[in-house]
Amino acid sequence: MRTSPSSVRLRMHLRRLLKQYGGRIAIYVTLVISVLILSVWLFPPLKYYVTDLFKVRDVTFQNVYYNSITELEDVARPFLGVTFWRLDREKLAEALEAIPWVKHARVSSLPGQSLTVVVEEKQPVAIYRDGEGRLWIVDGTGYRIARFTPEFAYRNFPIITCPETHLEFVVSRLERLNAGSRGIFSARLSEIVVQDVNRKWECFLRDVPWMVYVDPFGTFRNVDRFLRVEKFIRARYDSIGYVDLSFQDQIIVRPN
Repeated sequence: MRTSPSSVRLRMHLRRLLKQYGGRIAIYVTLVISVLILSVWLFPPLKYYVTDLFKVRDVTFQNVYYNSITELEDVARPFLGVTFWRLDREKLAEALEAIPWVKHARVSSLPGQSLTVVVEEKQPVAIYRDGEGRLWIVDGTGYRIARFTPEFAYRNFPIITCPETHLEFVVSRLERLNAGSRGIFSARLSEIVVQDVNRKWECFLRDVPWMVYVDPFGTFRNVDRFLRVEKFIRARYDSIGYVDLSFQDQIIVRPN
């Protein structure tokens, strides 16, 4: 790689300056450091004033969209009050990443009283209702990220009701359904009830009173077709009992 003439000239100029004034610069830096050390020794309160300027007093968390920052603040609280250069940033990151919904935490290395942590959350895809009726946030593998908290954005995800042994399979098919309908069908889902993985899913949409049956072993190609003709179905039938999408190329509408 060729070096530009301007960078060569700049480098030669810096070398000349260091050669000419390097000794003076070293003396000045040494003198300043000596004066600071002597001042702290003669006037101990100055030490506490200087170190107090670099004590970590608060932590700011970025990129937290789905979960509670309060949980992060509780974990970071024991690390406050320590001077920045004595703060174990790796230990803080490990403590934050021990929270189930935190995938990665990067602690800033810039000194100051405020610490910044960039958080990467595990991506939620659904809410799971367990056998005791408790709600959990789950990711694309069915892993329980955290307990459901209604005040956060999780409330827009579909609820899955199924035996826990089937959860991973249901979530994987939900992801496939999401891809097949460009996310539109999944965004409208309010609940999926799965009694048995070998039977149809009972799906409930947020804005219609009908049940929609889906075949988990199908290709979900007719789900997209259903979304295109839904207005026609609503106009054609006054009262609909259910819509069956469990056949690959058919949409079966059963009026009440």
